[in-house]
Formats: sequence, structure tokens, C-alpha cells
Amino acid sequence: MNRTIRIERPNIRLQISGGGLVPISDDVSLTAGVSLSALRAVTSDANGEAVYASNDTLANAQVIGITSNAAVAGAGVTIKTSGIMTDASWSWTKGTVYLGSNGTLTQTAPSGGAILVHVGRALTATTLQIDIDTIIQTV
Repeated sequence: MNRTIRIERPNIRLQISGGGLVPISDDVSLTAGVSLSALRAVTSDANGEAVYASNDTLANAQVIGITSNAAVAGAGVTIKTSGIMTDASWSWTKGTVYLGSNGTLTQTAPSGGAILVHVGRALTATTLQIDIDTIIQTV
């Protein structure tokens, strides 16, 4: 008898019959509530549509993922919620990537009352491991 035991966590799936830890990469599709650029952090508005996340208020800082493509308001947009994302235009230094204003990603930690949201880790200059973490209000 062949059994599969599966334990799932937000970014990792343990599948005994499949050989161990398997990274999960979840993409979701939403309607863009405003025109969106690719490679920006988004949240959802009261209508469930994708809008830019921002580190200015707690409500705006609820990041759901990073846009994989640009979209005009009313069109579909693909949002990567976890896993590896690569883009040749990035020039990261290995380390933490935070949410900036209007969906931008930055390696400079916000200060002066901004909301601190860890979005992921730069693995190389062009590769980001998406790992959205706890929101912290800075003072």
C-alpha cells in the first residue's frame, strides 16, 4: 500500500511520498482596481480588486503579493504571493526587501512612523524570494 502524507504551511509543503520539502509558488489573479505596473507590491481594496500597497497606513500595508504583469484598471493581473521571482531590471544587494510607497520595493527600511513590511529577500541582483512577513509600525 502506497500512502501519501502531506503537511502544508504557507510557503512549504512536506510530501513524504514525493521526497520531502517542496516550495510552493502561488499565483493569484485579480482585477486591477487601478492601472498597475509589473513588479510592484499590491493589496486588495474594499471591492477585492488589486491596488498598490503602501507603507503609509496599516490598511494599505496588507501586502498580498507582487504583480507579475502590468494591467490597466478593470483588466486581470497576476500576483505572485510566494516563491522565487526574477527580473533582469532589478539590481538588488543580497538581503531584506521592504514595502515602500505606492507598491515600490526597497532595501531601505522605512522610518518616521511608516509601516515596516518585510516582502522578501534578494538572493541575487535579479532574484527575489517572496516571503511576506508581519507588519510593524515604526516610531
